Amino acid sequence: MKPTVTSLPAPGTRPVPYPHRIGFSEPHRHGILLGHERGCTALAAWVPTVVPRRARKPVFLVAEALVSNARKHSRSGDPGGTVRVVVDVNPFLVGVAVTDNGPRGDTVIPYPRLGDPRQAPLPGLHLVDHLAVYWEWDWAWKGAGAGPLTVRAVVENP
Repeated sequence: MKPTVTSLPAPGTRPVPYPHRIGFSEPHRHGILLGHERGCTALAAWVPTVVPRRARKPVFLVAEALVSNARKHSRSGDPGGTVRVVVDVNPFLVGVAVTDNGPRGDTVIPYPRLGDPRQAPLPGLHLVDHLAVYWEWDWAWKGAGAGPLTVRAVVENP
């Protein structure tokens, strides 16, 4: 189903600052659109409202790592950039999908990979790899170039 973004301004008015909740017709799917600013205060406040209690901490840690990576390695961290987080909750698993704004034009296109954890300021994908049952990534291609990147992780819902 196509998502609807709530809290968007009317045409001709000033934009509403992020975050924006994203509405879906499926009751198990929830989303939020975050701005480019560092920090995950909005994410930390949002996760408990949509994720069952026992899965909240791992889901938040996975989402926080993926959002931080998106802001650090893509146009999502540039002024005006956004990061989209979608959570799918079912009785046994919670899916987390984080989509960035695509690669910066002046850099080599980075792709998600496990690097040396000692060289990273945050554990990043090593944390995701440890907490998730499964994770993967894919790009949306625009012509001959890479567009937005989505990283999906699945966390147990005990």
